[in-house]
Amino acid sequence: MKVYFISGLGADERVFQFLNLPGIEKVYIKWIDPETQESLTSYASRLTAQIDLTQDIILVGISFGGIIAQEIAKIKACKKVILISSIKSPDEFSWQLSLVSFSQIYRLFPAKILKWSNVLTADYYFSTTSKTESKLLHQIIKETDNRFMLWAIDRLMTWKNPDPQKSIIHIHGTSDRVFPISPIKSCIIVQGGGHFIVVNKSTELSKIIMENI
Repeated sequence: MKVYFISGLGADERVFQFLNLPGIEKVYIKWIDPETQESLTSYASRLTAQIDLTQDIILVGISFGGIIAQEIAKIKACKKVILISSIKSPDEFSWQLSLVSFSQIYRLFPAKILKWSNVLTADYYFSTTSKTESKLLHQIIKETDNRFMLWAIDRLMTWKNPDPQKSIIHIHGTSDRVFPISPIKSCIIVQGGGHFIVVNKSTELSKIIMENI
């Protein structure tokens, strides 16, 4: 069975390396450079070039990748869409993210400042549990393209999804600090899991994915 995986903002297939999914052919969607002021719909449409549209489409998206997965599913019929540590609409933002989205304060800061801020707070917000996890996370942040990061943050903060698809499978940790669980509706709970459950709760997460594919 072929399954397409979409990583979080600026990340790549390294975040999926700890998943144990026997019998699954993992295909990793690669991020591409966004065009100037490109919409999520347009961007998601261009990503479908990496998908075999002649077969059933199963998407697994983490964080921002989950939003992209939902946008792809609006364009191409998908057999299943699985979200990990993500949201189904801005209604699932925390009050802090809702305030950032409303004020658009993030637009006042250049990429270098935003990335520096991420470096300082990443281990807390992602709830890393070891030096190995922290090293992987900081490598991802360091390698994230500045232009892509600014585009993705703006698209996340201005995303509208008034009618989330009912068939979405949503897996979420109870201790997620990026997207706190309190506003999240209809999800499979990973007890004690933070935003990095794909890494530090990979055994439990693998079992849930296999049960739902």
